[in-house]
Amino acid sequence: MDFSKMSAYLSLSLPLIFIAGLLIVMSQNPWFSFTGNALSDMGSIRNPVNYYFNGFLMVFAVLGFTAAIGALRNGLSYLMPLAMVLLFLVGVFPEEYAPHAPAAVFFYVLALADIALIGLKLGRNGISAGYVWSVLAVLTFALMLYLVKARVFKGLAIPELVGAATILAWFVYIGLLQLRGFKL
Repeated sequence: MDFSKMSAYLSLSLPLIFIAGLLIVMSQNPWFSFTGNALSDMGSIRNPVNYYFNGFLMVFAVLGFTAAIGALRNGLSYLMPLAMVLLFLVGVFPEEYAPHAPAAVFFYVLALADIALIGLKLGRNGISAGYVWSVLAVLTFALMLYLVKARVFKGLAIPELVGAATILAWFVYIGLLQLRGFKL
């Protein structure tokens, strides 16, 4: 199987990998609350089983990077490979370390910016759904900011998952495009 097809199938599988990994990590952290914690709390140095979260995040980032490189080769990504490097760093540096917060924030900024940019590129190339993706990326970022700034939830997990849902859905979309042989 060539790299393009493999990365497309990997893109399609990322949501399932994410859900399975998160469920495994949460099973080891019964204290975790979606409304009261950040996802990274499970990777804290104070957590004796932090390696479940941090290890999962690093493995997931490597898989996401591979999928993003396939998309980049097909003209369907600019910033997502770098976003996945930052996600990897979120796993390397638990929340108590200085690089953690900027890596986490810039992961979302770059991933959503990539969706918006590629969405515009798709729209300009006759795929009107691209414009929808661009708007969705901006709305997702705005919703995440609102949820954090308005302190709708005590923790950050819900805003983080809002962003993750859009990013994972995007991977499915570009995976399907690539399987159809689409290139920009």
